[in-house]
Amino acid sequence: MTLDAAPKAATDPPSPRRKDDRLWLRLSAQERALISEAAAVADTTVTEFVLPSTADAAHQVLADPSLPESAHVRPAGPCMGGLRGLLDREPRSLPRLVELLGEPSVLQ
Repeated sequence: MTLDAAPKAATDPPSPRRKDDRLWLRLSAQERALISEAAAVADTTVTEFVLPSTADAAHQVLADPSLPESAHVRPAGPCMGGLRGLLDREPRSLPRLVELLGEPSVLQ
């Protein structure tokens, strides 16, 4: 038996794509069968089938402007991107951009 890659040492940092957390759900046998069948038809795993639509639904709920202000404040992270924090921070000065926009355009 041959190996294509050397095994990772125990001290190697985890892969950035590795997911260690689980979400446990209670669902009926019919719901489970429906989701499993749809995932099989889509030629994907149940996790890969469920996670994107669940994350999209969460983004839509959190982006709802009718929610109270406290619902829009959440920690920055790779998934959420910390949009609220980016919108709330002070604008930074970009002198080169100001200079560039002050120059005559080729269309003028």
